[in-house]
Amino acid sequence: TTSESRMSETVLVGQIEHETNTFSSFETGLAEFADASLHYGDDVIADLGGTNTAVGGFLRVADREDWDVVPTVAADATPGGPVTAEARETLLDEVLAGIERTDPDGVLLALHGAMVSDGVSDGDGYILDQVRRAVGPDVPVMASLDLHANVSDRMTRHADGLFGYDTYPHVDIGDTGETAAQAMAATLRGDLDPTVVVERAPLLPPLPELRTELDPMRSLLAAAAEAEGDQLPDVSVFGGFAQADVAHAGFSVVGVADQSVADDARETCRGLADEAYDRRHEFDREYTSVADAASRAASWDGDDPILLADISDNPGGGSAQDGTALLAALLDAGVEDAALATIYDPATVDAAVEAGVGETVSVSLGGTSGETGEPLDVTGRVRLLSDGAYRNYGPMSTGLRVSFGRTACLEIDGIDVLVGSHRQQPYDPEAFRSQGLTPERANVLVLKSTVHYRAAFEPLVGEVCEVATPGLCSPDLSAFAYENVPRPIYPLDEDA
Repeated sequence: TTSESRMSETVLVGQIEHETNTFSSFETGLAEFADASLHYGDDVIADLGGTNTAVGGFLRVADREDWDVVPTVAADATPGGPVTAEARETLLDEVLAGIERTDPDGVLLALHGAMVSDGVSDGDGYILDQVRRAVGPDVPVMASLDLHANVSDRMTRHADGLFGYDTYPHVDIGDTGETAAQAMAATLRGDLDPTVVVERAPLLPPLPELRTELDPMRSLLAAAAEAEGDQLPDVSVFGGFAQADVAHAGFSVVGVADQSVADDARETCRGLADEAYDRRHEFDREYTSVADAASRAASWDGDDPILLADISDNPGGGSAQDGTALLAALLDAGVEDAALATIYDPATVDAAVEAGVGETVSVSLGGTSGETGEPLDVTGRVRLLSDGAYRNYGPMSTGLRVSFGRTACLEIDGIDVLVGSHRQQPYDPEAFRSQGLTPERANVLVLKSTVHYRAAFEPLVGEVCEVATPGLCSPDLSAFAYENVPRPIYPLDEDA
């Protein structure tokens, strides 16, 4: 046919994302997806179009290519324990129903790569397997993945392309969606005959050590980008997710290549995986103790705030977000003019609502999960009550609506503490501003976040301390009782 009469391709778009911390006691069901980000049908386009998300990236390319887009579901839950079978099948059924209804020319999925579900340790491989069965062998299926993906053979076997974020903090999520969609466009034009190759290293780096502004990740990613070209459109360096105790956990390098250069692509990936292992000790880091962080905060007199990152109790890695060890140390040290985001404690929020704004309330704060320490008895004034909803304006997930659920701001001896009813990582300054607090004006900021906060908060602060608190994102992997990860693996084993 002529270009004028050529029919537009039909491309199906879906998102099912979860980073599963297998040590967490929190079940992840449909309610947890709804609390975070859950959109169906045309709302996928209306709510995620124009955002710095993978689906937003898919849609930008779809507009340029004039595809007929089939939006199915866009679901993302705060990291936590395994996804229920009901949630997995309900969300997947939306994608499969769209395939059956429209017989698409291609499928673009936004996945995480570290989903574990009831009875299915490789949730993303399961999704790709089911989609492949539905579309058959000839329809291209491509997926964006988080940099913390644990890439399995099942995933690579059923996908024609797997594309990972190149940044941590993840400021390039939308760009990654565009990269995947551009490869889809090249495939549909006949310019690319794609295959996926993967090479692995016996490495399981803790989350903060995968920050991409630092070596070795910085130089590994630079080398991966240098290797890319028309016939090798993407080389992704996946650090893996150490809090998932599964047989396919760990570090991998994945190439999406034309079949004609598959061997060269595999050699490139092998070289990068070997280099990562050779440089394994560069992933080793030291962190600030809770006591030292409180002391530093008590003596801080900089022009800009000092930021204490509660790296271990990060809900963005599946921790309970209910730890109070750092808050207790700050109160003991007499620290004032501080703001903390966010402690998960629905019962405390209920007590604040019952008391009302301006009233004083005494509560046993946090510690309900048993995973981060004991509750802390405090008395505070209820400064503000809200629905906890806000939109990100910083460089990560720009434009995405998120929520702490019903939220209370408690002033406790000079420290403003945000307490939420949903677990949600506070990586954007709007977490404070939406609750009536101006982060730049505080002397001390405390965030339950491991790395993502850096993208938007570093320009606002004078110093950052990474604080090793109790929690399920602890960088000390010896604290976890691993049973399924491949062994030997560094740093659990010195010689892997």
